Amino acid sequence: MSWAITLLSRAVGWVADRPGRMLVVALVLLFLWLCFAVDQARDLAEDRRVQAATWQAKFVEQREEMRKFEGLVREARIEAARLDRENDARVQAEWAAKFSEVKHDYQVDLASARARLSEWLRDDARAGGASAVRGGGTAQLSAVSPMPARSVRAGDGPALDAADLDAITVNSVRLIGLIEAWDRAASINVNRP
Repeated sequence: MSWAITLLSRAVGWVADRPGRMLVVALVLLFLWLCFAVDQARDLAEDRRVQAATWQAKFVEQREEMRKFEGLVREARIEAARLDRENDARVQAEWAAKFSEVKHDYQVDLASARARLSEWLRDDARAGGASAVRGGGTAQLSAVSPMPARSVRAGDGPALDAADLDAITVNSVRLIGLIEAWDRAASINVNRP
């Protein structure tokens, strides 16, 4: 090891004897360092180029995936709109059928109620206005009190005539029909099956 130190000290002395030799050695060392730096710079540039190419390829791939996704979303929107139109048509058809049933039932119930009212009024007229005693007759309607023999004054109990009873009957059947229509409308599943 001492011989290496001796050799190194003689080399330094030889270079130090003449400044031109020192300049040549410095230039050689600088050249070697620059060659090494250029190789490292080339390697770094190549790594960066490969990395940039990889990133660009990933970007292009992701852009294509996003375009596919946009297409899928567009197709899903079109399909959802088609299904909504079909569902709306189904709900409208169900409601039309149920409304037709309710309307028919309402007309049948109204005709039946008016017939029972007419029968009740005929029976009441034949019985001489004693429907209060009979408890409403066969129509299961509440009894109407007979008209008083004396004139009706303000504050006396109201008297119902046939037109009032018909209006009450119509309104009652209409209310029952509206409740039935509401119940049938509520029974329709508006969500897509």
